[in-house]
Amino acid sequence: MNWRVILSLLLLLVLGIFGLQNTTVLTVTFFGWSGQLSQALLIAICGGLGVLLGFLLGVSCKSRRKSRV
Repeated sequence: MNWRVILSLLLLLVLGIFGLQNTTVLTVTFFGWSGQLSQALLIAICGGLGVLLGFLLGVSCKSRRKSRV
């Protein structure tokens, strides 16, 4: 088996265990909007937004460097 497949399966297992251990329902209030969702889902959404923001900033910096050359 490829080492990347093994690493991906191991990461998936760890994330599954994390999700099962963090099922507490939280109330989130944001700019007047209020909703309830699990703690694991909230952490996943925040992490995903962080990855997306980092990607967009990286693409922006790369395009600025190319335009200067």
